[in-house]
Amino acid sequence: MTFLPLLGICGGLCCCTIEHAEEQIVEKHVNGTKKTSVWVYPDGEILKRNEWYDNGIKEFEIQYKNGVPHGSIKRWTVLGDVALDGEYKNGKREGTWTSYFVERLNSRRKESVRHYKDDHPVGDWEGWHFNGNKAFEEHYDDNGNPTGVWKKWHENGVLAEENSNCHNEEETDFDKLQPTPGFLKHYSRDCKILEDYECFMGKKQGKYKLYYESYGTPDSSAENCNNAKIREEGLIDDLECGSDLFPTALYRADGSIIKKVEYHADDCGYSPSRVSWFDEHGNLLRETVFKNHTHFGWDGIVYGLCEESTKHFCAETSFVQFANPYGTLDSSTLSQKDAFTQSIGKYKANVRYIKPDHKLLYEEYWDFSDNPEWKDSGPILLVSRSFYPDSMGGGMASEGFWGNPSVEGESKRHGVWRNWYPNGILKDSLNYVNGERVGEQFGYDSTGKLTIHKTEAGKNRPVIMHIPGEK
Repeated sequence: MTFLPLLGICGGLCCCTIEHAEEQIVEKHVNGTKKTSVWVYPDGEILKRNEWYDNGIKEFEIQYKNGVPHGSIKRWTVLGDVALDGEYKNGKREGTWTSYFVERLNSRRKESVRHYKDDHPVGDWEGWHFNGNKAFEEHYDDNGNPTGVWKKWHENGVLAEENSNCHNEEETDFDKLQPTPGFLKHYSRDCKILEDYECFMGKKQGKYKLYYESYGTPDSSAENCNNAKIREEGLIDDLECGSDLFPTALYRADGSIIKKVEYHADDCGYSPSRVSWFDEHGNLLRETVFKNHTHFGWDGIVYGLCEESTKHFCAETSFVQFANPYGTLDSSTLSQKDAFTQSIGKYKANVRYIKPDHKLLYEEYWDFSDNPEWKDSGPILLVSRSFYPDSMGGGMASEGFWGNPSVEGESKRHGVWRNWYPNGILKDSLNYVNGERVGEQFGYDSTGKLTIHKTEAGKNRPVIMHIPGEK
């Protein structure tokens, strides 16, 4: 008697029509195997969408409802191992999304766990390195806003980064930003601090400190992590002008100061007002006091230290009312100036420097362009020259001319560019038009004999080679 109602229901189903979804192949790989397929009911409703690798293994599967993703989503590797588990609800990410490391054993070792609500992140997110050590943790409130201190770790398990309210560097809707101070810190693989930035409104803002990197034994104690030798400290400009760093002090590894910089606040950050250089004992080596600050620039001479030196100077630049080089260097204060007595001051220059591991002295001359279009753009680079040291004859090594800047503001080679051997014999003579070699190009050996003659018409265009001595 108890089976009769069930039999009656089953009998009634014999007269019903059950609709099944059928697979439709939308796209195929070049080898003919299916690439994209959808399962569709007779009324056009999509049940799920699949993507396939060209070896026939499924890449991912998404369930649908009412034309949008709804239900589980899975992704597999090309070997068939599960790479991702997640869920959609009415087209939006929902619940826990878990990604897995790609391994042939399909051990489903978690790479990350993320949580969503109504398509925005919520709760505590976690991630791991392949060796099992923690990789990161992030925290969100119920509205998807970052909260708390986010952390990242190196593969060796040592802290790599701490981030508090410095997450929104690409955020443009300031109404969503948290108006609370924060910080961003980076650490080396032994946990010594490398960088420390103050943050506000989601961006770097305020003061910063940079430290010398160390390579000691990993030690995650707070005493070790926050104890490092300072290399640089300074200010970060305002939100409207990005996150440029303005150093106020640079230090040697022994803690002695190399350079101090004082700034004059302008309408977009800072411009220097005083720069001072010191030796290891704190004695003043050089000092520049900038004056006549305007909207466009300032007056003064800037000095540059030689690479890997904290007391020798390899560069000097003149500025007069503009942020680009301008004016002339009437004298030289380079540490190696005595090696170039025959060259320094021979031509107008407002930039003078010696490159690391180079024997030559380099000079540049900047001035206003004759082109009316660039008259209001300030000084531009017009001429570059280099010179051999007195010990090699003191002659000119190269000379080249620059044309009007490109749209990006960079000058292009335009005119004759020549190089000389130390004995004064011309090495080559090249012609440029707007940054490309155009016209007759000549090359000579150290005796002055012509060895190369070609005619060029610009980049990626035919070149005519001439046999020297033939007309």
